[in-house]
Amino acid sequence: MEIAIIPRFIIRKFCSDQANQIHANVLLTSMLVIIVLAFWHNHYVYLSSIPHFCVFQGILNIPCPGCGITRSIFAIAEGNIISAWKSNPAGLFLFFYFIAQIPLRIIALTFHTLQGQISQMSRLGSKIVISVLFLVWIVRLT
Repeated sequence: MEIAIIPRFIIRKFCSDQANQIHANVLLTSMLVIIVLAFWHNHYVYLSSIPHFCVFQGILNIPCPGCGITRSIFAIAEGNIISAWKSNPAGLFLFFYFIAQIPLRIIALTFHTLQGQISQMSRLGSKIVISVLFLVWIVRLT
């Protein structure tokens, strides 16, 4: 799971190599997420006033694996790790996954021989985030 939301036609203008395009896209996406958090965490009060609605919970009457992730990430942005953990512990792992992507992708774009190892590390990190997400979900269900 490599989260890359920048349209490919934009990335192609900066990188011709397919591998570099992927690394650049993940780098820019991670930076965008961190920048948005930096500016939006001040508006969390307004976002938290929106009523909670989860389709998964509405249909199955159990919380989804991602319930609390947004609150957790905004709590981290405010420096409140305890609140982040209470909202959803997987949010901490997801946040640090995004943070780790920035230096890793810069290294991958700089040292082309390390691109394979960086991709493997990223896949391992995403597997850890997904595992923690489902582990938290299972614990919440019991």
